[in-house]
Amino acid sequence: GLLTNGNEYFLFIDLHKEEGIEERINYKDKFLDRNYFQWQSPNATAQSSDRGKNLIFNKNRKINLHLFVRKYREIDKKAQPYIYIGKGDTVEYKGEKPITMKIKLHNEVPSKIYREFIEKV
Repeated sequence: GLLTNGNEYFLFIDLHKEEGIEERINYKDKFLDRNYFQWQSPNATAQSSDRGKNLIFNKNRKINLHLFVRKYREIDKKAQPYIYIGKGDTVEYKGEKPITMKIKLHNEVPSKIYREFIEKV
């Protein structure tokens, strides 16, 4: 999900979604490494829209992107609480509805947290 409050954009990201999730909401969100994250915008977001431009050119437009990430545990069928991994800036983008963005995190994700998020449970 995406919530906005002025220049603050809050990205709520689910990793390792449950089996059988609808394709239209099965975003390809993932850690690329401890410094970069791939995130897909909501399906209705076009690059030419004001929201799309704010996400793509966030640094120039003084938009703060805050990333909150959680994972779904297949073992007990529960989503875990969101963890704030910090702010980031879009450095690459492609596609349309959804826009796929590569976000450079301001701070490297600690290795323990990173390993926990990339493991399937």
